[in-house]
Amino acid sequence: MKMVRTKVSETGERLLRDIPVLKALREHDRTGIDEVLRIADACAEFNRRHAEPRALEIDERVERDPDYFDWDTARAACKYRLFSLVVPTLLGGLAGKYMLTAGALAFDELCTACAGIGNMIAATALGASPMLTPGGMPHWDTVLHEIVEEERKSNPVLMAYAITEPSAGTDVEEPHFLSTARLGMEAKKIKGGYLLNGRKCFISGGKEAKYLTVCAATDRTRPLETWTTFLVHRDMEGFSVPRVERKLGQRACHAAEVLFENVFVPESNVMGYEGDGMSTGILTIMAASRGPVGAVGTGIARGTCRHFTAWARERRNGKRPIDEPRIQMFIADMMATIQESRGLVINHSLAGDAVFGALLMNPMMKAIFLLPREVRISRPYQAFLQTRYGKSMAARLLRMLVSEEDMTRLLGLGCLAKFTCADNAMALTSRALEIMGMDDSEERRWVEKNYRDVKVTQIYEGTNQLNRLTFFNIDIGGSLRVELPHPR
Repeated sequence: MKMVRTKVSETGERLLRDIPVLKALREHDRTGIDEVLRIADACAEFNRRHAEPRALEIDERVERDPDYFDWDTARAACKYRLFSLVVPTLLGGLAGKYMLTAGALAFDELCTACAGIGNMIAATALGASPMLTPGGMPHWDTVLHEIVEEERKSNPVLMAYAITEPSAGTDVEEPHFLSTARLGMEAKKIKGGYLLNGRKCFISGGKEAKYLTVCAATDRTRPLETWTTFLVHRDMEGFSVPRVERKLGQRACHAAEVLFENVFVPESNVMGYEGDGMSTGILTIMAASRGPVGAVGTGIARGTCRHFTAWARERRNGKRPIDEPRIQMFIADMMATIQESRGLVINHSLAGDAVFGALLMNPMMKAIFLLPREVRISRPYQAFLQTRYGKSMAARLLRMLVSEEDMTRLLGLGCLAKFTCADNAMALTSRALEIMGMDDSEERRWVEKNYRDVKVTQIYEGTNQLNRLTFFNIDIGGSLRVELPHPR
């Protein structure tokens, strides 16, 4: 039987050329890889039509008015279903068999145009991630469903992930440090739920988010044992956003301080068990999300390479910089660095797809969603998922489909990709800016913006120093292991 060859877009052809492993995988799974290529192509089109024409303007406007947020660009992203990247296909989203690979290539592509706009989209993906664990299943047919349905109406439902505190940043992302962290926020158990009091800071997308997944200790004297993940709606009484930061880079996505003053969160909004927030609320999420931060850095590096090369082709004083051997060698170095970074990102992504793809595409998981949605959102079904027996069933499902060894290895690969790609992009962009000097061209403006955008990739999702320590503790020291929740 003759095989039908589906047409691949220009973006897809470039990816198949630049990432040979995708081409090899496509020979075995054409449908799955073509969907990945289609998502990357949608991101490239979004860049051409919306991000690139607006990026410099948005950056300059937010510098003047830090509270400004460009909702038009967010609504435009809905047309390309970019807020559905993390929502399972079972719910009508785009997260399927190659969810991490598709996400990584999407953020790589988006950040070639503007890392701030890319981070606006990534912040929602990160905020929604805790709900993808079995402990978040009660909210699949409510919050995740709402993201998909409202996106179809060009009405973006944004999310944020709130873990950093004014006196505890990197501390809260690693078990050894959390045990001695100086926490200011606490969740007090009361009848029917919890009262949240305290502050979170530097929260990407926190000002515009409709929903936030929030990590807090129920006992600040025992943070490691009581770290818990909550789902918070911005309209809950006592929640506020007192300030947004004046940012150096990635200005299109706000970094906000969020305040909790006796915010009541019902027990139904606890993700999984009380006290398992470090395992499924942070380490599992970081295992999935640190690789995509490497993709953000790689995208910025690619954007810098593109703008620098365009600058080098222009004549100055009768000469083109690109005709000089030193410039040719630097461009070759940039391309080599980008290939190195992409390799680390793809290694992490494919390893992650083997873990999370197995979870989301498992026949048992699919069987659950054969139930009519009316049943899944019914009060008895939702109440069952919130019972100890329902949570125990979810924990058993997670442990049956995902091994702690694979999750721990994935976290290590994510840390490796994160700190390497971020450092690579910082060094590459800094060197490009030095060579361009004080030139006042449009291309230099883009590279200067990339220089400001790239710095934070060395800081968020855990500083690069923490990521190095985590990688060492996993791969060399053997002192760190992701422990999945046990049924209770």
